[in-house]
Amino acid sequence: MAQAGDPSEKEVTDTIVAPATPAGRGALGVVRVSGPHARRIAEEMLGDASPRPRRASVRVARRGDHALDRVVAVFWEGPDSPTGEDVLELTAHGSPEILRALVEAACAAGARPAQPGEFTRRAFTNGKLDLAQAEGVEAIIRARGARARRAAYERLEGGLSRAVAAARAPVLDLLTLLEARLDHPDEDISPLPDSGAVEALTLLRVPLARLLAAYDRGRAEREGLRVCLIGRPNAGKSSLLNALLGRDRAIVAPTPGTTRDTLEETATLDGLSAVLIDTAGLRDDASDAAEIEGVARAERELAACDVAVMVLDAARAPDAADARIGERALALAAREGRPVVVVHNKSDLLRDRAALSQGLAVSARTGEGLDALARAIAAAAGADSADEGETLLIGARDRDALASALEALDGARAEIAANPAAWEDRVAGRLRDAHARLGMILGEGAPDEVLRAVFSRFCVGK
Repeated sequence: MAQAGDPSEKEVTDTIVAPATPAGRGALGVVRVSGPHARRIAEEMLGDASPRPRRASVRVARRGDHALDRVVAVFWEGPDSPTGEDVLELTAHGSPEILRALVEAACAAGARPAQPGEFTRRAFTNGKLDLAQAEGVEAIIRARGARARRAAYERLEGGLSRAVAAARAPVLDLLTLLEARLDHPDEDISPLPDSGAVEALTLLRVPLARLLAAYDRGRAEREGLRVCLIGRPNAGKSSLLNALLGRDRAIVAPTPGTTRDTLEETATLDGLSAVLIDTAGLRDDASDAAEIEGVARAERELAACDVAVMVLDAARAPDAADARIGERALALAAREGRPVVVVHNKSDLLRDRAALSQGLAVSARTGEGLDALARAIAAAAGADSADEGETLLIGARDRDALASALEALDGARAEIAANPAAWEDRVAGRLRDAHARLGMILGEGAPDEVLRAVFSRFCVGK
């Protein structure tokens, strides 16, 4: 089974080529070549007998005697290149036909079409990136919203790798101490008392538990939020949706009950990608079938969302129906574990702000309070900007490895309790497992099927 750092013969000898820009027409398009024959392909396509590394030059790209396009060519010499191999990048006009012709010319000169993520996999294989950073490449491409982009960039720059390495180092230190005593029982190495070992293992848990908790905090950055606007008819939910979007998407009319169905639109709230869901007004006196179904759909969206925004009409005094509907909605949100942000809309029509109950004063008409609302929604989802750097865009693979490492450390403590004064060998085995699990995040010893699963999510040309 192929391991990281132990590439197959095919990976060593093949030269690959693919467009590095999205399909479609544009001003520019990039074709990337990587592998041991990249220099020869540059010579054959560009007529450049000795391309100078890291020097952009304007050339006519050819296939045989046929000119394909005038390109800007840059050649990198391995291992000082993005993939660790010789790399050629051709920037051409952004015509799909031209890019296809350049790829075909490179293949005729000895390259083969690249597989999804193959350029990044070669960077990993050649030690340019660890696996956590390699996944950051995909994350930064797919990131939606400023927070997700910053978290993905931090991962690409090694933020998660440094955090894992810092948590892993003391695990190895304790393991080294135990193995030294086990391998050299005659040496004068002081034993670690049971209480000291338990204390050491407890300290080892702290950074791992913190990283594992970041998975839940970072879900909003990874996946975006579903934000459901709920409230009585004519409370201003559709107006608030339009205000948060910055455009008129939902129909707004003074007649209550304009919205009968749910309406979804994407937006960015405090740097987070979100789907805003406008719903029919909640009421307990719905009479026709459309109204009844609209209320039912609103409640289903409330049960399934990440954050509910309870919109109240600040321009009128609440009545008994408001209280009943509010209690019903809050009870449903509490039962499903959905956080609720209370908003008093139409605050521009309010004379006495002291009369407001708890919640945010917002005006969809003037824009007052919209920024505060966006921050409140992000905070309710657990995406507090104060700790966004700690999330590091931790994914499911990282979560599983961290959980397994924590389980191994907890098992080590259980071994001490079950085998007083005779636990060193058992605890050493648990520490080896924890150390290996953390190494999996960085790609150490990762089996080929794991690597294929990671890189198959990438686009071709990356």
